[in-house]
Amino acid sequence: MVFNYDKTDKWSILEFSKKLLGKSLEEAVAPDVIDPKRGKGQLGQLVEVYFFGIDNNSRQEADFPEAGLELKVTPLKELKDKTLAIKERLVCTMIDFTKDQNVPFEQSHIFLKCAFMLIPFYLHKDGVPVQQLKFIYDVLWQIPDKDLLIMKQDYEKIIAKIKVGKAHELSEGDTTYLGACRKGQKGDADVPYTLLDGTDAEIPAPKRAFSLKTQYMRTILEFAKKTGGQGTYNTSALVRGYRPNLIEESELREKSFEDILLDRFAPYYGKTYDELVAELHAPTTGAKSKYFLIANEILTERETRGEDVTKSDEFVKSGIVIKTIRLNKNGRPAEAMSFENINYFDILQENDWYESRLYDIFTGRFLFIVFQEGDDDQIRLQKAFFWTMPVKDLDEAAGYWLNIKNAVKDNHIAPEYFYRESEHRKFHVRPKAKNAADVTANPHGGTAKKYCYWFNHDYIKAIVENAE
Repeated sequence: MVFNYDKTDKWSILEFSKKLLGKSLEEAVAPDVIDPKRGKGQLGQLVEVYFFGIDNNSRQEADFPEAGLELKVTPLKELKDKTLAIKERLVCTMIDFTKDQNVPFEQSHIFLKCAFMLIPFYLHKDGVPVQQLKFIYDVLWQIPDKDLLIMKQDYEKIIAKIKVGKAHELSEGDTTYLGACRKGQKGDADVPYTLLDGTDAEIPAPKRAFSLKTQYMRTILEFAKKTGGQGTYNTSALVRGYRPNLIEESELREKSFEDILLDRFAPYYGKTYDELVAELHAPTTGAKSKYFLIANEILTERETRGEDVTKSDEFVKSGIVIKTIRLNKNGRPAEAMSFENINYFDILQENDWYESRLYDIFTGRFLFIVFQEGDDDQIRLQKAFFWTMPVKDLDEAAGYWLNIKNAVKDNHIAPEYFYRESEHRKFHVRPKAKNAADVTANPHGGTAKKYCYWFNHDYIKAIVENAE
């Protein structure tokens, strides 16, 4: 194959990459050229070698160093309605627990390699050799300056944990756009590392890599879809004004993303629901969403006041989940906390807890807003805080996931086979349906009742009490 592109020019590289669209790597370069054993069959490495003519090595610079451009091949999945969605987070570069402690963000591999990326998207299909998978879209993505400010804060939060010997406690829920995802094979030994003072960390940590979270990748795919797979956007320009923005770059240069949002709640602590409605001109409703609507008014400011905060640029890219909690006079939550319904088909296909949908949900970043009933029967805004599920609780959640998976596998989709709240664990399963007739398909045939993931009352109470 003739590698007919200018390796110093991003746009020339992008134009050449279009030859992949609508084809598999095998179709683009001829099947007899590819050695499927090279690169352990990883499609990204095969594309580097056989399509772009780049030698694989362990270099830390970008794949196209003269152009300052990194190549990141990433998979899509086809949903039941035939739409294409992001399959997984985008792994950028491994974390070196020892060396990275002393590396500023602007000198880090994640910044130097991934600030500007060529991202070809391909459609994953189980059982199909990687060289036969079709490429659908590509995009030349420059991480916008505002996003880089948030990623810098994410990077520094990750490094701060490593510096105090807590790399084993890292979670993807710690951060906003840039994650520290688990990497390596099942059964790999944890990695020992050295702290800045020369001592060894007491507890080794699982291998991890810097990654762009799945939610952030959805934004990139959205841009790629708008081109029909035929080009790119000036992403830095397009992001401005594309969605409502909660915060400005100037604010991020002074404070962290989370502190900016939490500071918006502070003036309203102690005020009753009726006082908040009057002061914020919030819509009134008797529905359960009434407390979310208050939180929404507080979070949105200026030109975004009243718009749905979950549709803001920052929340779409981060996937932060807002949950309101109402406490009774005695401090006990008025309700357990529900999440999404269990997808019985999907959980049967999940063979690894760390790749499961429940792991994805529970390692998310949560913003909890707490309201409490007082002795005068008035409901007041008490506090707001960000929360990530601790690693020890995730270990317990792994058993919860396995219990559900085994019950569905055995066609035991009924309360007596799932964790129940009366057992006083952290999690349980119970229905979340409109009525008895609201059922879903059963993988074993017929239908089954809809059951949902839940946090127990006691677990929510402990989360609130332990919040800083």
